[in-house]
Amino acid sequence: MNHKLILIIFVILLLLGMVPFSFTATPEPYIFGWLPFPLLYWWILMIINLIFVLWVAKKFTDSVKRRRNDE
Repeated sequence: MNHKLILIIFVILLLLGMVPFSFTATPEPYIFGWLPFPLLYWWILMIINLIFVLWVAKKFTDSVKRRRNDE
């Protein structure tokens, strides 16, 4: 597994979730007339986090399978 890449992606996603941005302070503007932009930002961030977790889990299971086949 490429631990450095995983750590870098984790830190970036963590900072994107923790750092308050100016566009997350107010619910304006509304996307499609009803969806606040900060909420859309958080939904997109959560989808990216889910994809990241699933990718790391797949890499972990692949490395375990490779180790078992090598033994």
